Amino acid sequence: MSTANQPSVPQQVFDQREFRNALGTFTTGVTIITACQPDGTLVGVTANSFNSVSLDPPLVLWSLAKSSNSLPAFEQAEHWAVHILSHDQDQLATHFSKRGHDKFAGLTIERGLGDVPLLAGCTTRMQCKTAYRYDGGDHIIMVGEVMNFEHSDMPPLVYQRGNYAIATRKELADEAEALIKATASSNGGDENSLSYLLGTAYFQMYGKLRAFGAEHGLNDTEFFVLNALAARQGRSLEELNRLFVYAGHSPLLHVLDDMSARGLLQIAVDQGDHHARGLFYLTPLGQDLAQQIATAGRQSEAEMLANLGTVDAIAMRTLLRRFINLPGYDKLDE
Repeated sequence: MSTANQPSVPQQVFDQREFRNALGTFTTGVTIITACQPDGTLVGVTANSFNSVSLDPPLVLWSLAKSSNSLPAFEQAEHWAVHILSHDQDQLATHFSKRGHDKFAGLTIERGLGDVPLLAGCTTRMQCKTAYRYDGGDHIIMVGEVMNFEHSDMPPLVYQRGNYAIATRKELADEAEALIKATASSNGGDENSLSYLLGTAYFQMYGKLRAFGAEHGLNDTEFFVLNALAARQGRSLEELNRLFVYAGHSPLLHVLDDMSARGLLQIAVDQGDHHARGLFYLTPLGQDLAQQIATAGRQSEAEMLANLGTVDAIAMRTLLRRFINLPGYDKLDE
C-alpha cells in the first residue's frame, strides 16, 4: 500500500529524564528478584518491570539494566524468584535497590528451587526457571516459567511517579464518595472540603467513646483532659489550656479542680522523683478509667476498620500520617 501522500511524523528528540517521568505515570507493582550463584553467593534486586506473559505455560518476565552489578549472576541463573512486595515492605524495596552492601545480612530467608533465597512477608512469591533471555536495548529481558507460587490477601506495594504507594479498591472508594455526597447534601456542606471530611470522621470515630465517657460521668472537656493525660502524664496548666483551645474546648481551671475532687487527677506539689511541681497527673482511679476508654476505643476502631477493609484501612492510616506530618503545621502534642 502506498504511503506517498501520508504526512510524515518527525522523530521526537528524547529527553531521557522526561521519558522516565512519562513512564512513571504508569502505576506498577514492586518486586524483589533473587537468585543464587554457583558459588553460593546470593543476589537480589528491586524491580518494577515485572509482568505476566502467559497462563499456559505459566510465564512471567522482568528486565534488568545492563549496567547492573547483578547482571552476570542473572544471566547464568537457572532459577530465580519473584517477590511481589506487600504494603509495608517499602524499606525492604529500598534496601535491595542499593549497591555495595550485603543485601541479605540480618534477613530471615528460606531456600527454594536452585537454592534461591526466598524472602518472608511478601504478598506473592513465585519460583521460576529461566525460559528465555532477550536483548532489550539497555536492559536484558528475563522470561521465566513459574514452577511454584504462593500468595496472600495482603495489599501490595505499588510505585507511581517515583514514590511508593498503596492501592485502594475503586468500588469501595466510589461507595464512600457516594456516602459523603449524600451526607454533605443533607447538611448543606461542601462534599470536597477537607475540614468537613476530617471533622465528620472525627465525630464518627469518637462518638461512641464520648458516649462511654458520659456513662462514667465525664463531659466532653473532662473526656479530653483524661485522654490528654493518658497520652502523656505531667502536663502543666498552660499546656493543657493550649491543647483545650486547639481542640475547641474552653480553658477553664475549674474543670481540673472538679476532676481532682473526684479523685481522677492530682497536681504535684513537690519536686519528687516522679512528679514535678505544678504538673497534672492521673491518679490510679483516673488511669483505670482511661484504660477502660482505651479498650473500648480499640474495639470500636477494630469494628470500623473491619467494615472499611484491610486495603483501604492501610491507605487511610498512611495518608493521615502523611497529613499530620506535613511541614509548616503545628503538632497537637508539641
